[in-house]
Amino acid sequence: MGCTCGKDHQVSEKKISYNITVKTSDAYCHSGTDSSVHVELLGQNGNESTGFLRLRHILKHDFEKGQKEHFSITAKDVGLPIILRIKLENLHKDDEWFCEYVTITICENGDKATFPIYDWVVNGIEVVRGEGVLPQKESNRYIKALREREVEENLSLYEWVQTPTPEDIGWGFPRYVNANKYQELPPLFKRTAIREKDVEGNRFSAAVEAALSFVKARISPVKSLDTYHRFADACHLQQQTPNFLDDWDTDEGMGRQVLTGISPLMVSRCTSLPDYFNVTNDDVCKFLSGNRTLEEEMEAGKIYISDYKAALGGVERNVVKGKELYCPDAVGLFHVNDEDKFLPIAIQLVPGDRDYLFTPENNNRWLLAKMYFRCAGTSEHEWVYHFLLTHNIVEPFAVALFRCLSRAHPVYKLLRPHLQTVSAINTDARTQLIEPNSLANQAIAVSATALSRKAFETFTLEDLVIPKRLKKQGIDEPNLLPNNYYRDDALALWKIMEKFVGSLLRYYYKSDTDICEDYELQNWAEDVAKRGLAWQDGNTRGMPTEIVTIDELIEICVTLMFSSSAQHAAVNFGQFETYKFAPNCPSNMRLPPPKKDDEVSDELVLRSLPSADSSIKVVALTYALSAFSPNEVYLGHYPDRLFCEQNVLTMMEQYREDLTAESEKIRKRNQGLHHPYTLLLPENVPNSIAI
Repeated sequence: MGCTCGKDHQVSEKKISYNITVKTSDAYCHSGTDSSVHVELLGQNGNESTGFLRLRHILKHDFEKGQKEHFSITAKDVGLPIILRIKLENLHKDDEWFCEYVTITICENGDKATFPIYDWVVNGIEVVRGEGVLPQKESNRYIKALREREVEENLSLYEWVQTPTPEDIGWGFPRYVNANKYQELPPLFKRTAIREKDVEGNRFSAAVEAALSFVKARISPVKSLDTYHRFADACHLQQQTPNFLDDWDTDEGMGRQVLTGISPLMVSRCTSLPDYFNVTNDDVCKFLSGNRTLEEEMEAGKIYISDYKAALGGVERNVVKGKELYCPDAVGLFHVNDEDKFLPIAIQLVPGDRDYLFTPENNNRWLLAKMYFRCAGTSEHEWVYHFLLTHNIVEPFAVALFRCLSRAHPVYKLLRPHLQTVSAINTDARTQLIEPNSLANQAIAVSATALSRKAFETFTLEDLVIPKRLKKQGIDEPNLLPNNYYRDDALALWKIMEKFVGSLLRYYYKSDTDICEDYELQNWAEDVAKRGLAWQDGNTRGMPTEIVTIDELIEICVTLMFSSSAQHAAVNFGQFETYKFAPNCPSNMRLPPPKKDDEVSDELVLRSLPSADSSIKVVALTYALSAFSPNEVYLGHYPDRLFCEQNVLTMMEQYREDLTAESEKIRKRNQGLHHPYTLLLPENVPNSIAI
């Protein structure tokens, strides 16, 4: 079909032919446009221009959702353009267009320029060519000015939320984008079409409500532990491998879940006992190996502790229908025996009181004590390790990235795929998940806001640096703590990411001086530290206001990538398997914890466990949170082609190859496991936090 190009004004001098390829996104419902699209190409000196030229095909609808179209134009010879301007002439007042990229090819010599856009075009946009360039190394004054205008516009588009007050949901939290509800988010922070499940684009709410309604219709009274199975089974939400929870009530099954379940960072090597943990050698020596003492096993690196007192102590518990939900400030002691099994050997449900100290001697008492202990883990997992340390902490880095870095900046190109989606789900969380009357706060014992705020007070960025975190907690040595598959897979993925990020950043930054002179990067660091993290108390929480070395930048970028992908996958996508059967990991307890000499009947166990209503809410909630999106983008895949340099594309291909090799290694190991650990298989790890 023929192509014509209308010109908006007269041009002269030498003319040449350009081939132009335009890709309209298929990710959003209304990606296409009915407006006329005009382009202007600017040459190297910035004042040589083709003028605006209309792109169109006769008798054809151009720029429809998902279309890739080719145009040929004859225009003033400006050489290979360095700047592309796009203008929409609207037929409809509110029309807009999501353009992925434009490529410009000079017909006579084949020279090609790529302009990554991946943004909404409203009225118009101007973009630079796709090569990543540090701002201080940009020699072209026209491009330099364009980048400065872009950042200035973004500071207004991606504003920080107004300073919260004690009455606001944002009080005591990292700061976030200025949107109190999903509809107020900047366009790039909103979900793609597949993620939009209702008229407000709220997939999370839709999934929760649908699952909850389905389960409620099949509710049955709790008459035995088996009843809790039916809450998940009845609505056909089962996704588990058949043997995942077959040993939930055994010490080995509990130990495995504590070590490599969805809360793998809640255990530390124990070299001395806290004053409030009143266990003695006499209490546990019979459960140790080879007649060794507790002190000897601690010295040998065979004793580990999960201590919830520091996190949960003094934190508000939720009250539902006038009744407080119970959750103990529990402390648990674990032993690696001579068979390399990680087993619980003591649990204290009330710190400082030996009347609440339990050991593996009485089935019902010990089983109930383990349920109370696991209940404590639920609250800290959900509100600290899941919500705060992935969702909440990552968001200010994302907001500042879009505020401070131009689209030509290599750090923007690197981190955007990992940070773009977090604000949408966090906005949902603030309105539906952590507010006092939410579904979660009616089912989980400890207040979401109270616990998260307490944890944020002492948070430092190094808490997210997994190799350092594992070493600090003394769980980094496989010879002392075997079968820690989270640790093994997390460290492997971290190393792969570090190799990729190091190669990419050193391609652009040749020295630490380049880091220090990068004013866009320094503005980003300051924006995150001062306005994102320290806005309330002046505590930047380990985030530097100035980044001074390449190694420092590499660690920050790897930390953000890992937290948004692998760490979120590790703590999120196993939730349904863990929580769908309430006795395995209760979200709350209805009675205060028993004493060690109390009679514990089957009836008392049932009265202590969560109610049917509470359990159903957890089934629905965790099913929604554990679901993958049909258009999920997984580690190593970058459908948005933000980089165009061949050297960088080669690095990305090597990154994918390294991830594939790691996946094969994990799969080979899992073949020999009765309970395979799959949460950190690269093909199971989304690039970003979107649920």
